[in-house]
Amino acid sequence: MFFGGGDESGMRKQKSKSGGWGAFVGIMTAIRGKLIGLVILGTIGTGSAYGYYRLRQHIEQELAYPESQPTVVLKDRPAWMSDALAERIANSAQPTGARSALDHQLLKDIATVLQYNPWVREVRQVRRVFGKSPGDTIEIDCEYREPMALAAYRGEYILIDGQGYRLPERFPGKTNPRIMFGAEGGVVLRIIEGVVFVPPEMNGKRKPAEDLLAGLDLVKLLYGKPFADEIYRVNVANFGGRQDGRKAHLSLTTKYGTEIAWGRPVRSLNFELPAAKKLERLAALKDYFKRVDGGRSRLDIRNDAILQPATEKDSVVRANGNRAG
Repeated sequence: MFFGGGDESGMRKQKSKSGGWGAFVGIMTAIRGKLIGLVILGTIGTGSAYGYYRLRQHIEQELAYPESQPTVVLKDRPAWMSDALAERIANSAQPTGARSALDHQLLKDIATVLQYNPWVREVRQVRRVFGKSPGDTIEIDCEYREPMALAAYRGEYILIDGQGYRLPERFPGKTNPRIMFGAEGGVVLRIIEGVVFVPPEMNGKRKPAEDLLAGLDLVKLLYGKPFADEIYRVNVANFGGRQDGRKAHLSLTTKYGTEIAWGRPVRSLNFELPAAKKLERLAALKDYFKRVDGGRSRLDIRNDAILQPATEKDSVVRANGNRAG
């Protein structure tokens, strides 16, 4: 029993020492495993970062770099815009030389150029689209300034949009420009004459004059009305009664050279007939006499009775459009 008891105690002591060393060795082995794992991960991470850099460089310089300069196209080109004008706008934004499809600064530069184009009211978006290869096409999406009238100014006819801003087109003021008429011969652009001032071409940065805006309101009112195809001009020379307060502030000039006294601007509050009633009169004149001026050299449609020169009183057209002797 003595020897047996001594041996058992020695064995416990030896086991205790062996267990402590084994734990230490296990911990160190685990740490070494983790260190090796970290080294491997670091190596992989470094390799991945370099691989990503090389891949991006390959894409930018080879795959995403077109052989020639990108083509600029207009998205949702408006129906009124001619092929020639669309080409001019696209050319104004055309990059010089080939650029990477990942070059975002190029898109910003094109947007800036378009913002200063007098034909562009607003730049909605500039983006790359896939044509035949990545980055070979740039699509521009803009709101454009649609021509609405021609302002007679200093011996020229200057194209303006519906807000009165000047567009980069002008025509000699001696004859009616061909641009006034559509494919079927109807009037699509009218001349506004008698304006005191036409703003310079500054991409809409200067507010148009009030007389020009009043003329535009009347031009818009007449637009698309079949009976108004004989009306070529809106005269605003007496706007605000600046020449004669008793006369019509605005008047219409027909293709025959005759005059129709319209009256106050469309938006003004006055005691004249409403604009809608005046339009009805013009339609009635055209329907009955086959001419919007009723065959007279001058008509005044501001009030209840239509007035005409005393020498032409063989017939009078009243507000309802009927003829009275």
